[in-house]
Amino acid sequence: MYLPKDHLLWDFWLLEEDGTYHLFYLRAPRALPDPELRHDRARVGYATSRDLKRWTPGGVVLEPGVPGSWDDLSIWTGSVIAHEGRYYMLYTGRSREEAGRMQRIGLAVSEDLVHWERHPENPVLEADLRWYEAAEDSILGFLSWRDPYVVRHEGVFYALIAARTRAGDPMGRGCIALACSRDLVRWEVRPPVLAPGYFAEMEVPQLVTHASRHYLCFSVPRHRYAASAPYPRVTGTYYAVADHPAGRYGPSRLLVGDARDAAYGGKLVRDPRGRWVLLQWLGRGANGAFVGGLADPLPVRVEGDRMEVEA
Repeated sequence: MYLPKDHLLWDFWLLEEDGTYHLFYLRAPRALPDPELRHDRARVGYATSRDLKRWTPGGVVLEPGVPGSWDDLSIWTGSVIAHEGRYYMLYTGRSREEAGRMQRIGLAVSEDLVHWERHPENPVLEADLRWYEAAEDSILGFLSWRDPYVVRHEGVFYALIAARTRAGDPMGRGCIALACSRDLVRWEVRPPVLAPGYFAEMEVPQLVTHASRHYLCFSVPRHRYAASAPYPRVTGTYYAVADHPAGRYGPSRLLVGDARDAAYGGKLVRDPRGRWVLLQWLGRGANGAFVGGLADPLPVRVEGDRMEVEA
């Protein structure tokens, strides 16, 4: 387990390169009087590991923007991809002027995964209200457009984004939005790639490929289900499978979950031996206190269109 002493850790993303796992994660001071305050204090922390268990801290690598900028309140979840000798991070930004109600996606570029420069054309990716819900129409009170996860497939970059559709049961509008790009700067927003109608939010998406199949993972808090949802009311990570990153995806299946918010935001990665494992951040402990750390990996078996966490 990775449990930073002076700060909380929650949503995270990974990049593996040459046997080193680079961990990027949201962090805020552990001394906050209420852990729920962390969302407006979030910035991107960094750590490295060779085994996914022992982590070397690397400090803060992306802070909120300068006062008055579109991302001057907090930085939320993103992802990193290597391209033509550089590294590109898509990330979520929120502003003080809008009291954090609007979510936009920016781009940062790095030569070494530690020092990041914001792209001058930020924000590079905003919600298209033809398909996605506006802030004033949301029962959540904000525009959902966050947690971009970027992959490259056949020369095209695809971003999978936590969003909400414009219509349907307000508690079932959670979806995974899709955007496409050739250069990571200019994006075309498309209709949702997955919108099952059962969740108010489908957070921190991830797309992994196994045996030419594409597994789209997302996480749902236990209080974000529609009444019609055919699932146990747990805080957990789900997945759906398709032949192509842009869909069409099959039914959403629960991979792991629990009713006391013990862990969240599961991400799949291959361990040093090439086996699939699941990492999650730790929410509430047995005593109900907020933990704010990274759990050790859990082995995952993948067979056909099914994934299962092994005991």
